[in-house]
Amino acid sequence: MGVALSSLYRPWRENPKLSMLRNWLLELARVTMEREGSEDAAHDYDHLVRVMALADTIQAHEGGDLPTIWAAVSLHDIGQARERRDGGDHAFIGAELAADLLTGTTFPQAAIPAVQQAIREHRMTGGVIPRTLEGRILYDADKIDCLGAIGIGRLYCVTGRYNQKVYSPVPGDIVEPVDPLLIRQLRRRPDYSPSIEFQLLFGNLDRMTTRTGREMARERFAFMEEFFSRLRKEVEGEL
Repeated sequence: MGVALSSLYRPWRENPKLSMLRNWLLELARVTMEREGSEDAAHDYDHLVRVMALADTIQAHEGGDLPTIWAAVSLHDIGQARERRDGGDHAFIGAELAADLLTGTTFPQAAIPAVQQAIREHRMTGGVIPRTLEGRILYDADKIDCLGAIGIGRLYCVTGRYNQKVYSPVPGDIVEPVDPLLIRQLRRRPDYSPSIEFQLLFGNLDRMTTRTGREMARERFAFMEEFFSRLRKEVEGEL
């Protein structure tokens, strides 16, 4: 199955009401992130726009409720700033904020619990496979944006923030396979690097939860694998 962003027919584009809802949700996210003080370049508004486009592509193949998917995508990272400032889990923080933001608006109120569930279950390090189709679409779209050239750029945004290594092998005290929850702790180590993140967390395309997601991730994964292979060779003087 080949997946191309530009070739898919998306009926919602011809539905002014749906198009307005999609735009409103993205704007709601932008304003909320600005208010919350989100300054993380790896999880900024541009990330939401990219994940939204990916989710649209997956939904066109897999189905799922568009308003629920759009709301979950738009609001899945709005808890990032509070997590960094106060601790906790941005997925759970974001789910509560999402309910506050959507309640009493024109958004379909009956869909709010499904939006919250998708947001709560979107983290790869959460150790949970999303239980709904809408949640799986958010999960896969969010993870695909962690791969490829974009994924490499995002990883190095985080590396710079924590003053970590450009490249380092997996430390000897880390035994694979690693519990995804442990990776949250490893990310704070000074000897952590994007190459370790890729090896420990993205080394298996089976982590994708939809057929379309796996297909879309495949080429990006191969690009990233080649990049880190070359990086290792450059670091070790082979190239």
